[in-house]
Amino acid sequence: MNAPPEWEPEPPTVVVAAAHQMRGPLSSVRLRLELLQDRYLDAADPAPGREVAAILREVARLSEVLEQVLAWGAVEHAVARAETADALAVAGLRVEAWSAAARAGGTHLEIIGERAPLVQQPGTLEQTLDVLLDNALKVSPPGGTVRVSVGRDAPGEVAVDVCDEGPGMTREEIAHACEPFWRGRAGRGGRGSGLGLTIAAALLGASGGRLELGLRTGLPGLRARAVLPADAPAPTGPPQAPAPTARASPLVRTTS
Repeated sequence: MNAPPEWEPEPPTVVVAAAHQMRGPLSSVRLRLELLQDRYLDAADPAPGREVAAILREVARLSEVLEQVLAWGAVEHAVARAETADALAVAGLRVEAWSAAARAGGTHLEIIGERAPLVQQPGTLEQTLDVLLDNALKVSPPGGTVRVSVGRDAPGEVAVDVCDEGPGMTREEIAHACEPFWRGRAGRGGRGSGLGLTIAAALLGASGGRLELGLRTGLPGLRARAVLPADAPAPTGPPQAPAPTARASPLVRTTS
């Protein structure tokens, strides 16, 4: 069964402020390195150019970490303004956006579900799915499948599941998964910052939702579930029995 991680994310002001202060100097370092790299383009000895290129890659990685820290901090200071969205439409767009990465890794990317209107802070589900799909594709073996499922959860809630066929997590890892900069077995040695799930959990929490992580029943891999409040428009007249043909048709789509 899925369960919310025990840790409740709270963006620390000091860390976010430090990230802001580092942004400018890091941009200056990158510019100087790029100018230096240009000087080595036609050098007789290619070794210095390769070294500068390697340093630039590390600078780019550090810039990515800083941007994620800033995104984490932005959740705390965001102005509360809700929007309605169709979870299936949002998930379909994110699956399409990640389809090229899935094909490059030899992974099948599927989506299934029905229309499910929800309420969120702008961009919450989009950003959350980017984190969950990125993680799922990184751990999926070649030939594996990542499935996105959209539907109603408990009364008044919409759930979007991302299931992979990777190594999964232990219960202890799940309990710590949303702690900032924490990385489990599958993420160690990779290029991630350890902030993706932290940001996703904070975004969902700011929208009145939650992130649930759990093992798949009888199957390998992890189930990551984004839960958000359902949009329940007020009735405009007396309740009526639904017509037999009023059911929404499910969407099933595979990208491979």
